Amino acid sequence: MAVDGSNLFWEEMGLDAAALDFRQLFPGYDFDGKAVMELIMQGRIWAAVKALFGGMGGAVLEQAGELKTLFMMILVLGIVAALLVNFADLFQDHQVSDIAFYFVYMLLVAVLLGAYKNTVSVVREILETVITFMKLYIPTYVIAVGSASGVASASAYYQILLLIIYLIEWGYLSVLMPMISIYMLLTVINGIWMEEKLALLLELLSKIIGFGIKLTLGIITGFSLLQTMISPVIDSLQMSALKKAMSAIPGIGGLTEGMFEMVVGSAVLVKNSIGLYITLVLAVLCSIPVLKLALYTGVIKAGAAMTGIVSDKRITNCADRVGDGHLMLLKIALSSVGMFVIQIAVITYTAGGGI
Repeated sequence: MAVDGSNLFWEEMGLDAAALDFRQLFPGYDFDGKAVMELIMQGRIWAAVKALFGGMGGAVLEQAGELKTLFMMILVLGIVAALLVNFADLFQDHQVSDIAFYFVYMLLVAVLLGAYKNTVSVVREILETVITFMKLYIPTYVIAVGSASGVASASAYYQILLLIIYLIEWGYLSVLMPMISIYMLLTVINGIWMEEKLALLLELLSKIIGFGIKLTLGIITGFSLLQTMISPVIDSLQMSALKKAMSAIPGIGGLTEGMFEMVVGSAVLVKNSIGLYITLVLAVLCSIPVLKLALYTGVIKAGAAMTGIVSDKRITNCADRVGDGHLMLLKIALSSVGMFVIQIAVITYTAGGGI
């Protein structure tokens, strides 16, 4: 399709207004959405990706100093705690060494919880960004699906996308993230005892959180499969009946049928292009926060691994479990983005494919 055609449907589909709202809602992300859509419709996917992701490397390097400080503080506090434990016999009163150890432990807790506070805000930002972005573009995408496939598919996929938003808002923000905060609190308390009395409870809580993430993905996948088994077939039958009726018109039946196929084919191209556009822009919006979260997780886990060589197991296990908590947050962030990306891919592949 020509560039002029992409400009025409950009305005007719309401993407111009959506792009304006996008710039108001996400002022930190500035790109030419119309140019990106033109590249996609011309098949120049790699050029569209570079246009979206260009100039984002500096945002990652800004976190390098903060992550280095976090790693060094975990390492230094772990070594100090190891010295206090291994040289406790130098103190006439072991209570002095115990108090000193717990002082170092509380410093470590303050550092780790400070990092956790930052990552929680990052995850909330990701989830709220995903929800806002999809609410902004769902109407346009559903219209494109309806034009390419039919009303039944558009209605079914609209319900699925709304279900995903509801699961993210309620399940992730209201249930799973508070559970991770409880996990972090119990991790800190668990490090007070040498016996780690809360270890089994922490393991149970970790499994519940992991099961909750898998359950939401399973619900979306199962519901999506059921819809794709029925709705596209209904629309395909309706389109086929309409196509045969138009081809039966005396004199102009062949011409009408050819025009019908061209219009439907163009609608499928538009729908697929919008789906790819939404996927790429969503990836751009979440790439920096997700990468920041992944780096925090890796630094904390690496710090725990290094201190585990010399330090007390309470220090090591506390840092390691806090790293596990960050890993849970990373899974939630990736799952929230992945649910939409997978769903859009399924819709793009199934809806309108058989017309």
